[in-house]
Amino acid sequence: MNQIVQTEEVKKKSSFIEFLKKECVLVIAVTLAILSSFISIPKISYIDFKVLILLFNFMVVVAAFKELKVLDSIAIRLLKKCNTYTSISLALVFITFISSMIVTNDVALITFVPLSIVIAKKANINVLKIVIFQTLAANLGSSFTPMGNPQNLFIYSFYNLNPIDFFKITLPIVILAVLFLVLLVCKDKKINLSLDLEDVIVN
Repeated sequence: MNQIVQTEEVKKKSSFIEFLKKECVLVIAVTLAILSSFISIPKISYIDFKVLILLFNFMVVVAAFKELKVLDSIAIRLLKKCNTYTSISLALVFITFISSMIVTNDVALITFVPLSIVIAKKANINVLKIVIFQTLAANLGSSFTPMGNPQNLFIYSFYNLNPIDFFKITLPIVILAVLFLVLLVCKDKKINLSLDLEDVIVN
C-alpha cells in the first residue's frame, strides 16, 4: 500500500516538474504578479475593460480568418507569380509585413513562417534568412495600426487618439521599415526558381 502511495507521489511530482518546464513563462508571470500585488494592492480600476473587449472581438475575427485559411489563399496566389529568389523573399516578407498590420504580428508569423518553410524546402533555398526578415517585418508592420499589437490598441484607446493623429506618428516608421526591408532582401543574388504550389481553398 505504501509503495502505491509513494508511486503516486512520484508521478505527481514528475508531472508538476513537467508542467513547470512547459509553462515556464506562465509560472514566472503568475509569481511576479503575486509578488507585485504585495507592493501595490490590485484594484478593479486598473483593468481597462474597453481594451479587453476590443482585443477579444479582434481575436475572434482573426481566428475566423485563420480557420477559413483566407491569408494562406492570398499568399499562395501571390507566390505563384514569383519566379526568382528575390521575388519570393519579397512576397513572403511583405505578406507578413502587411498582414501584421491587420491580424497582429504574432498571428502573421504563425501563419506565414510555416508557409516559408514549406516553400524553402520545395525550392531548396535558405529559409533561416527569410524567417529572420519575416520576424523583422511582422514587428515593424504591426507598429503602423492600432490593431497591429495590443500595446498600440491600449495607447490608441487610453489617449483617445483619432486615426489621423495616430497614423501621423506611425507612418514615418513604416516608410523607413519598407526601405530597410527592401534593402535587406535585394542584397541577395537573383536566382531563378520555379514553384509548384497547390491552391488553398477558402472554407
